[in-house]
Amino acid sequence: MSRLNQGLVSVFFTVLLTLFHSQAFGQVSNCRPTFGNTYVDVNLNFSITSNTTAISPGTVLTSQQSDFIGLECTFTGNNSTLNTVYFRNVLPQSTKELLLNSGVEIDQRNVIGGGSDVAITDPTVPNINLGYWIPKAGLSTQDIAFGIEYSFTVRKGANALKPFDTGRVLLGYHTDYLGTNIGAPVYIHIKGDLVLLCPSPVVNVTASNGGSVGFGTVSPTIMNAGDVINKNFNLNFAVSQDCETGLNISVRFEPGNNTILDNKYLDMGNGLQTLLSNANGDINYNESYPAGSLRPGMPLDLPYTATLSKIPGSNVISGPFSKTIRVVVSY
Repeated sequence: MSRLNQGLVSVFFTVLLTLFHSQAFGQVSNCRPTFGNTYVDVNLNFSITSNTTAISPGTVLTSQQSDFIGLECTFTGNNSTLNTVYFRNVLPQSTKELLLNSGVEIDQRNVIGGGSDVAITDPTVPNINLGYWIPKAGLSTQDIAFGIEYSFTVRKGANALKPFDTGRVLLGYHTDYLGTNIGAPVYIHIKGDLVLLCPSPVVNVTASNGGSVGFGTVSPTIMNAGDVINKNFNLNFAVSQDCETGLNISVRFEPGNNTILDNKYLDMGNGLQTLLSNANGDINYNESYPAGSLRPGMPLDLPYTATLSKIPGSNVISGPFSKTIRVVVSY
């Protein structure tokens, strides 16, 4: 029994010594810059000026090479596996989702060492193998310099193109075989713009009831007693199908030659006045109010209320009355 136990212990220590032997003679350490910055910067900016519906998935939108930097590391031993340098992607999932939801996918390739593309927008991104370096014959340790440069390609993805801006984010860093960070981080800034794709920026405006607000028959006696009448109406705004990026519009009511009291009451000329309002409150004449964003096939329908009341200190007189005002849309 005693001899059998000793044999097992002897084999166990032999295996351990073999593992430690391999690790001691295969490593990358003491990395420092020799050319350029201590980091890699990438700026991917592009603008779309044509109809995006004609751009099919996979179409290249832009491509760009990163900065070039030189890195020198101490390589020990002649184990090609353990002396390999990698790039590890750590792009935040939120940035990947922003890019994919904005209709783009992005590939990265090692310019100097070659290799295949990796999609940085994929949920899981494999490490990029930059290559391995071993000391010259007769040397167990050597400082060896190598270059780092990447190319990036932005392609149309599955979703509709939208303008976006990632800001400057950390794309990843370089590691040894064991995954230890050896420096040279890579930062990336990606921005896509959709230039105003609206060849005929015209807003079509329609009003309910043919553009008229009818108060019906009004009793001067009741109105002189302080009664008010409210009538609702709607304004509808739309753009044509070729106005792809749409328009952000504002609405302004202009009184023309009519008299306005306190900037918001339209004098009807018979002792009555009309106030316009919406869900946000009273509306002043000659003042622009943001109405929202118009997109093809997505019109805006805005509700308003016209309130008829007696002008304080006046006397309501009988007879027909009407006033015309103008709706002005700006974008």
